[in-house]
Formats: sequence, structure tokens, C-alpha cells
Amino acid sequence: MPIPAAFRLCWAPLLISLSLAGCVVSTDYAAPAPEQVLPRLLAVLKDPNPEQRRTAAQALGKIARKEAIPTLVEALRDPDAGVRRNAAWALGMIGEAAMGPDRSPLASLLFDPDPGVREAAAMAIGLTGDTQAGLELLLERMSEPGTPSDSKRLAAAALGGMEARTAVPVLTKLLADRDPRVRRWAVAALGEIADQQTVAPLSRVLATDPDPGVRVEAAFRLGKFGGEAARPALAAALKDANADVRRLADAALKELTGGGPS
Repeated sequence: MPIPAAFRLCWAPLLISLSLAGCVVSTDYAAPAPEQVLPRLLAVLKDPNPEQRRTAAQALGKIARKEAIPTLVEALRDPDAGVRRNAAWALGMIGEAAMGPDRSPLASLLFDPDPGVREAAAMAIGLTGDTQAGLELLLERMSEPGTPSDSKRLAAAALGGMEARTAVPVLTKLLADRDPRVRRWAVAALGEIADQQTVAPLSRVLATDPDPGVRVEAAFRLGKFGGEAARPALAAALKDANADVRRLADAALKELTGGGPS
């Protein structure tokens, strides 16, 4: 998941900039240790100025200290989208320990009105790992009628990053979504989970999906984990109208026969 451009900000006051790698060019002083700047960064995250809060959240992600987690979770509800985005990213940088057993604050942001916030939340959920609470919320929201395509796509990406096998039924349903971007992300997520029960539905996608990008993704994923069960679908894909599908199918079949990639 690419980090949004907003995360590359590097303009903050001296104390904050010292905690951001690459921001300080002077060699007249040494940057303080993370534990020295942490209290100030936590205080700045409550500053009235949203620009200060955004940069403090970014800096907290750079130093990735678990002590910042409660304040960053609060910042997920900040009225400023940039603060929410950077807080989600920061929690992702802290990693699996960031949210304990509950991913629901991050999962809720997959349905934030701001697309950058949604993207950051999906990335963070994937980085912080699989937990039941966050998984259940993702599955519930993805199954709701009227869920926007963008939210379904990002939720699928998050579930793939979590390698959540219990998500396979919902992701399999998304293979029939009318938005080809959602179908492609569902294929990718199932490929990351790499459960053999998905070889058959992905083989059907490879054979029948009208969008060449979705078929390309299916050929690639089946080549990675499908094994012998995927051979018939890959062999049939050698006659696909799309050159990339044919190329990936050919490479996968050569791997299966021990010939290696072409």
C-alpha cells in the first residue's frame, strides 16, 4: 500500500523535525532520542492548529513508540482528515502491538469520507495484523448493501494483508462485484491468503471475467499458489485474448512442469 504524499511533509518546528528522519540538515547538534521528544509530540497532537497535529502524528509514526498508541487512537477521531490519515499511518508503523485485540477504530476509517484516510487505514490494518474484532467489523461492513466500491476495495486489500482465512467467503462473493477494481482486489486478497479452496473460484475468474486486468491478476495468483489444481485453467488461458494473461499462464505452467519461467 503506497504512503500518501501527505506523509512526506517535512516542515515542522525544530523539536518535531528532529524526530523525522531526513529533515535536519545542520550538524551543529545531535537529534534527541525518541523518548526525549515523545512527551512534546503527544502534547502537540492536541494543538489547536491542525497542521501541527498532522505533523506530530507523522512524527509519532516515525519514532514508532507504543506509548503513543492511546493518543493516536484518539486522533483517529480528529475533525481534520489529515490528522486522521497520519494517525492511522502512525499506528501502522508501530505495528502489531498498536491496537491490542481491537482493530475496530482503524476498521471504521475504511468508510471515512476522505479517500486518503481510507487508504491509510487499509495499510495500517494490514500492518498491524489479524485480530478478530477488526476482522468481524470489516466483514460486516463489506457485506452491507450500498457499501461504496472504494471501501470494498480497500477492505479487501486490508483482509489480504491480514491473510485472514475466515474472510475467504466474503472475498469470494466480491469476485462477482460489478466494479472490476473491487474484483481485482478481491482476487489479490485471495491470492495473499493462498487457501486451496479458492483455486476453483479463481480459475472461474480466469476463464470468464470480462475485464482483462482481473484475469491478469487471477493468472498471476494461480501461478503463485494454485499448483496442479490450477493447471487446467492456466492451460485454457494460453488462448486468452489478452497477451499479459497468456504470458502469465505460460510462465505458471512452466513452473509447474519444472521448466522455470520463460
